[in-house]
Amino acid sequence: MQNYLHALRRFIMKRPPDGGPPIVFMLFWLVYMLFPIFSITEYPLAEQIADYSLVSIFTACYILGHLRKEWRLWAVIIHLVIIAYFSWRYDKDFMYMGFFTASLIGLLPTLRSVGIGLSGVLLLYGFEVWHYETTNRMDALLDLLPAMLALFLLPFVMFIGRRSKLLRAQLQLANDEIARLSKQEERQRISRELHDTLGHTLTMITLKSELAEKLIVHHPDRAKQEIRDVQLTSRAALKQVRELVTGMNTVTLQDELSNAKRILAAAFITIKVQGSPATASLSPLVDNMLGMCLREAVTNVVKHSEARQCVIEWAMTPDQYRLGIRDNGVGCDKTDKGAAHNGLRGMQERLNLVDGKLEFQSVKGSGSVLTITVPRVRSSSKKGEST
Repeated sequence: MQNYLHALRRFIMKRPPDGGPPIVFMLFWLVYMLFPIFSITEYPLAEQIADYSLVSIFTACYILGHLRKEWRLWAVIIHLVIIAYFSWRYDKDFMYMGFFTASLIGLLPTLRSVGIGLSGVLLLYGFEVWHYETTNRMDALLDLLPAMLALFLLPFVMFIGRRSKLLRAQLQLANDEIARLSKQEERQRISRELHDTLGHTLTMITLKSELAEKLIVHHPDRAKQEIRDVQLTSRAALKQVRELVTGMNTVTLQDELSNAKRILAAAFITIKVQGSPATASLSPLVDNMLGMCLREAVTNVVKHSEARQCVIEWAMTPDQYRLGIRDNGVGCDKTDKGAAHNGLRGMQERLNLVDGKLEFQSVKGSGSVLTITVPRVRSSSKKGEST
């Protein structure tokens, strides 16, 4: 029994193959089929049997049209024929069954098929005008003009809405592809820069170190000269690395702090900033890594926390920099493997490059606290280089 209920639930929550609302939404509107069913009960039993058969076919076509797009246009045609029969034989109010047909026309996959469906609707309208004119009951048909106009416009509204949603999805895919290609190109550029700028220098250091090792016993003076050359070459390599990092440094902590204020305000999240990194003498690499981590953390707050307040704390000690992001949102279970935890892993991977650490504390329903610490690298006043 439980498996049966589970299968039923999956069925009614299932969406049509080409998009659209869940099947339960489509089934809900079938309650309005009670009106034509009750109207048919007023007629003789022999007619009721035939009419209920047509109502069953009408309902089956409505359901089949939502589930199988290849049958949708045929379902529309059958609908129009049944509506024409009921409204000709009994009453004009059977035209309201056309709202079921209009929803099917709006789900047709192409503009050409929508045009065919609407042409059938116009033929139905023409038939009804001819029928009521020949029976001198045009006044009765005039009462249906608002409904007839709505039936004709509804498929256009549904088709345009579906096409707009499809175009937005395609645009998002295109933007994602552009972002992916941009990242790939940036990786290739960095790879080329590293190969071209450091490859030759590191090769020279290796060769001179091996030469100094061979000369140190029999020619110590030449070995000392080679070691001095290695030192000069290593300083040049360090300068090259700094220049490369400066070229990569498109993200800074101060800029990302300003962006965080705008993003959180747009999400109606109150932001409070304690401390300022403006006075910190951050190296380009550390500045870049902290900026990227702050961006990822703020994105997680906006997407996943449902918080109303976010506090960003910045502090410096003689030994380290500390960046804290705290929110009062719903929190999460640390064992979850969602998108937010993927972002945390990405932050930790970035921080590994600067020997940084990440601590994440969260309790479901009590918010989250993210603390990032990076050791401070002090420069030697004598040599003018990092130690």
